Amino acid sequence: MDSGISKQALSEIEARHKDIVRLESSIKELHDMFVDIAMLVENQGGMIDRIESNMDQSVGFVERAVADTKKAVKFQAEARRKKMMIMVCCVILAIILAAVVFSFVT
Repeated sequence: MDSGISKQALSEIEARHKDIVRLESSIKELHDMFVDIAMLVENQGGMIDRIESNMDQSVGFVERAVADTKKAVKFQAEARRKKMMIMVCCVILAIILAAVVFSFVT
């Protein structure tokens, strides 16, 4: 009777041992996953810093582009005005030349 209880106790101990070994294996696997995640986070930290730096530069470029576009619109309006003034001067000059030529012809 005693040997039956001993065998049962032994089988329970062996089952617990197997469970503990599986638990240990799972804990090691979990540890490895945490180590991998820590390395990924560390490696991607630099990448995130570069992304942030590029975003800051992009904001500066966009602000500069907006200012340059406003200047270009202003210069275009001024150029259009100057063209109109030159055209008016050319028309007036043509009228004066036509009047002078007409007066010499007659």
